[in-house]
Amino acid sequence: SVLEGDGDNALIPEELAPVQIRALLAKAACDPPGNTHVDDGTGIKCPTTVVELQRLAGRPPNNNKSNNDSPPLFPKALDATSRLAKSCLSFVFEVCSAIPERQLHGISALPVWKNEGTSMDDDETSYGILPQSFITHVGEHMLALVQALEPFASDVEALGLAEEVMENVLEVAVQPWKEFVAAAGCSFATMSTKATAGEEKMQLEMLMRGKDLGKYFLDEDAHEDDVMEEDDGMGEHEEEEEEDAKASAAFCNQWLDVVGLAVTGRLLERTMRIPRLGRKGAEHLATDLNYIRNVFTALGVAGHPHALLGYVAQLVTLEDGVLREKIQRRRRMEGVTEEGVME
Repeated sequence: SVLEGDGDNALIPEELAPVQIRALLAKAACDPPGNTHVDDGTGIKCPTTVVELQRLAGRPPNNNKSNNDSPPLFPKALDATSRLAKSCLSFVFEVCSAIPERQLHGISALPVWKNEGTSMDDDETSYGILPQSFITHVGEHMLALVQALEPFASDVEALGLAEEVMENVLEVAVQPWKEFVAAAGCSFATMSTKATAGEEKMQLEMLMRGKDLGKYFLDEDAHEDDVMEEDDGMGEHEEEEEEDAKASAAFCNQWLDVVGLAVTGRLLERTMRIPRLGRKGAEHLATDLNYIRNVFTALGVAGHPHALLGYVAQLVTLEDGVLREKIQRRRRMEGVTEEGVME
């Protein structure tokens, strides 16, 4: 250091540059005596200098804000870093979701949805209905995304830095779900009061994660196996994997989860905006929805496919009389008005 010398002879410079002064202050603040490795609050062992610097920079231990009453040491730098992280997350998300967004953009207006079925459909009746090209492009993109993400997950140090800003990555996938809720004619407001921003955010995240959806289904036991439950994505066999391999898989799965949620939300939103659905069109839609469900199942990402994909695929294939009877029975059971039922 600039003030260190041999023995008792300390070097006292005639002057100090601003950068040297900042280095001295940072060393005094972030280098407590007895420097060791401690838990940084996430289960990772870090030097106490790093943990102390994170605390001074505005990151409280265990991500608990109540434990950090002091203001950040570098507020402007912290704010700039936060904005940069959000921009990077948005950029990566836009790149990863650009193809699905383009493929799903105009599907609500496809003429196939109005098809009631005629003698011209003999080939389809004989060979079965195949998924349409737009949904196969989306599925192929999701499967290829695995290989596209892996090279960026090969650097352990880079993964450590990326992990610091991935906490709020789910926010980049929210917009399609907001539009889905609007297209469905629903809201998060209660009958008497309007939901606060915090309550709306929580309810929207619950919808995205597929929590407590059974109460909205016409048959409460419908697709119980599809209703997503949060888990840590860890199986017993994964405990035996190398730490680096697990970190790489977690990074890839986190982005596959976010992009998959955005694709699901957009597909559901586009489905809700189909103006008219004929019998043969409904069969096409069910085939497309079941195809993308199979893709998500093949990816093996925890929480996918979303329960609403299977539920909507089931609803569109019901006969009119059966669907009407289910709706009426559900209304009688709950004593709710038409506006209060999520159909």
